[in-house]
Amino acid sequence: MKVKKFFNIFLLTFIILFANYSYLFASTSSNTPSISAKSAVLLDSNTNKIIYSQFENEKMYPASTTKILTSILVIENSNLDDVVTASYDAIMSIPEGYSTANIQIGEQLTVEQLLELLLVHSANDAANVLAEYVGGSIDSFVTMMNTKIHELNLNNSNFTNTYGKDDENHYTTAYDLAFIMKYCLKNDTFRKIAGQASCAIPATNKSDSRTYPSTNELIIPKSNYYYNYLTTGKTGYTSRCQRMLSFFSI
Repeated sequence: MKVKKFFNIFLLTFIILFANYSYLFASTSSNTPSISAKSAVLLDSNTNKIIYSQFENEKMYPASTTKILTSILVIENSNLDDVVTASYDAIMSIPEGYSTANIQIGEQLTVEQLLELLLVHSANDAANVLAEYVGGSIDSFVTMMNTKIHELNLNNSNFTNTYGKDDENHYTTAYDLAFIMKYCLKNDTFRKIAGQASCAIPATNKSDSRTYPSTNELIIPKSNYYYNYLTTGKTGYTSRCQRMLSFFSI
């Protein structure tokens, strides 16, 4: 069964997968998808019915899909045209090897521009800059993240950072992440930004203009993995976590 055929059957659904999303589904004699992902949920977003699942309650490291939760808290607690100044701590606390947008200390960007860098380019420095602005400190923002998941009645997740740095105590499940994504999809700003194939950031006080492609090849028209029914999504990857993907299809 090819991936497009599968999604044409289940419209108005989204799926959360952990590991190897480049090869999502394979044919089986029973016409049930066989996936290489260790954990997955396919959810009908209208009825909350789980159409397909595999180890959906197993705790997994979410990597950059963490930014789904980070972004919605920022959207709910700030204005898109607010101007934010990047601090030394927000920039310099990102470990070497983690993706950034090369935001400079003292650089001024709007919340909307930082959200684009966060959700489109998956910039970890943008996550920290936004967290400091909204929460007053990164630690306070992380507390907000865990408060939100408890408000959503999700009991198998815990977050220790804003962007998905590897940490034994930073985890979620495919089930929990599906419902975090479902909550985020109620917000038009989230849907719009997370569905962009690229973002363009104009010149700032510290940088010339720059453009970044999305890390999600499923929404880039010229990509080999492009899927035209996809509206919104977020990828994640670390060498420890491997690949993960959360997306919405109509």
